[in-house]
Amino acid sequence: MRKLELQDVFKLSEIIDVMGIELDLKDLMDKVKKDGGVTERVGGQIALLFIKKLHKAEKQTYKFISDLTGETVEEVKKYRPKKLIDLFVELLNDEDFADFFQQG
Repeated sequence: MRKLELQDVFKLSEIIDVMGIELDLKDLMDKVKKDGGVTERVGGQIALLFIKKLHKAEKQTYKFISDLTGETVEEVKKYRPKKLIDLFVELLNDEDFADFFQQG
């Protein structure tokens, strides 16, 4: 997975908006930073929210992952669930991702 770029923030924002997810991202990122990575509790909370509402942003999610990984949307559609979870864990542990939500 490549490093995050500004364009990714807008794509992620769209996904969260389409999904209708209300997260206290600053609180979650504080917990991630404090524990040095994604804890089971924080990861579990995020995973449940995403799984519950993922269907609402299916196309946007495929595109976002495709852009991050360099794989085609068709390849992303064939991901195993574990690969998707691993990708999101890696994303949440990315220093740039955490730093973005620490601002302000």
